[in-house]
Amino acid sequence: MVIREVGLLFRGFTLVKKSYHKTTLGKIDTDLRSGLLTALLNFAETIFATGAVEYFEGNRFTLAFINEKILADDSIEPELLVSYAIIDKQKKIDKYVSKIIHPLLTKVAKEFKAQNEGKNLSEISQFKIFKKNFDEIFGSDTKNVDQKLRGLFF
Repeated sequence: MVIREVGLLFRGFTLVKKSYHKTTLGKIDTDLRSGLLTALLNFAETIFATGAVEYFEGNRFTLAFINEKILADDSIEPELLVSYAIIDKQKKIDKYVSKIIHPLLTKVAKEFKAQNEGKNLSEISQFKIFKKNFDEIFGSDTKNVDQKLRGLFF
């Protein structure tokens, strides 16, 4: 299993993301993609009314996510912060998502929240340094088999 991309969404925009492996051939507008992901998540949770949507599965990839709340400096109530990961599709994805990916995404959201609660979240350039946290949290799960083997022998 390879984690291809991880990120954080707030108000339909990407606060920070890290791509480890390409998931598309062309260039995709990050803001449009973030807005679409946020809309899909909100729609799915409204339709199912239980908030039990944990991931979306496609032909090649799975999009896993968790929802957290964060308070921005321009808001009086906490708002939705979505932590997501795009991973390769595999058998028994349900178990992998619940046992491995969701705890990692929860850790990402908690660390981000601890560092940025109450800040101006609209200035996204300040979050670039958070990419190092992604590397620390996800570690070798972001490497494919070739990269892992190279790390063992070289």
